[in-house]
Amino acid sequence: MTSFKHDGVVFDLTRSFVDVVGVEWEWRGQWNEAGEPLLVSPGLPDSPVPLPDVYRDHGPLIPISPRPSAAQYRAAVDVDYAATVAAGYVESPAAFGARITPAAPAPALTTHHLNPSPMEQTGFRGFLNTIKGARRG
Repeated sequence: MTSFKHDGVVFDLTRSFVDVVGVEWEWRGQWNEAGEPLLVSPGLPDSPVPLPDVYRDHGPLIPISPRPSAAQYRAAVDVDYAATVAAGYVESPAAFGARITPAAPAPALTTHHLNPSPMEQTGFRGFLNTIKGARRG
């Protein structure tokens, strides 16, 4: 028997689980007297804990997806480069450089491109100048 139902949830005991803080738990084929599977954490392999206790104290338990095999990794990265280029998914270094290089340099800003400072306009600055006597009007 490789599954266990607890609190309405069926646990596939062939998979490892992770609790809410990231501790991994796995079943190594042991059961307690009450018929509950004993889970161990790889960090504490000599301290098995019944699944209901782990579920209550550390849950919910999230099943970990099976890790890819070496052959699956190799198949994912070992692709036909010529077919990839022919399909248009890869650009040459020259094409990439041409795409990211701007056609012309950006113009440099000079003072006539900038808006006048609000402090030099007639509003509040002009009022302050009239108070100190700088402007007569």
